[in-house]
Amino acid sequence: MPFELLNYQMLLPQFALVIARIGGLVMGVPVLSSQQVPAPVKVWLIATLSVMAFPSVAHTLPGDVSMAQAVPGMAGEFTIGYILGFAVSGVLFAAQIGGNVMSHQSGMALGTVFNPLFDSESTVLDQVWFFTAMAIFLALRGHVAATLVLLKSFENIPPMLVGFDGSVADLMAQLITHMFELAIRLVGPVVLTLFLTSLLMGFLTKTMPQMNLLSVGFSIRVAAVLFAGAITLSFSGELFADALDDSLNRIAAFFENAAAMGMRTAHAG
Repeated sequence: MPFELLNYQMLLPQFALVIARIGGLVMGVPVLSSQQVPAPVKVWLIATLSVMAFPSVAHTLPGDVSMAQAVPGMAGEFTIGYILGFAVSGVLFAAQIGGNVMSHQSGMALGTVFNPLFDSESTVLDQVWFFTAMAIFLALRGHVAATLVLLKSFENIPPMLVGFDGSVADLMAQLITHMFELAIRLVGPVVLTLFLTSLLMGFLTKTMPQMNLLSVGFSIRVAAVLFAGAITLSFSGELFADALDDSLNRIAAFFENAAAMGMRTAHAG
């Protein structure tokens, strides 16, 4: 028994590295990092995931590392996990941006509600699109894909061998650009529907001035937004899948480049 306890104590530095990387992933996902999730729940979630992942990644962990050496290395491990969480969240944030654009274009942005998930105010469409995207994400087993990429990252980038340079900023810029591109593709049909609705209302106003379209115009635009948004979301599953696959591929390629850089740095040292 004393020898087993000693072994456990010797594994603490390696386990701390695993906790740091998985903790970065959890804190990078908006649903899990929300202030509405109690801190003890986050801690237990990170600890549970780390215990479950530790046997699978134990062979990639450094064998001779002390706690004093592991503590500085935890910053790099947390960064890796956070980047992966940010890439996964980009798909959800794209849907939220699309809902925000719809709200402003239709006039529904005048009525905002408090969103406890982000501790901020947002419109109803923002929340509907965000949670719908989350449901699609879970239905596509995106959480499983993200977990596999995280476990694969231990193979590509063994802990304590992280090498970062300006490529991190380039990756974040690519992910943000991809997020806005996805938002535009999602909200494009709705904006086009609103444009056609405005043209039709303008035509009716000029041809039949006795019709008071100003009193019903807001309702017509809201109805057009809800109808077009529902159709867009119902056919956006493949778009979300492609966007998620592209984000995970970008992350995998980044991890491979970072691993090669870390290996070159280690050999140079």
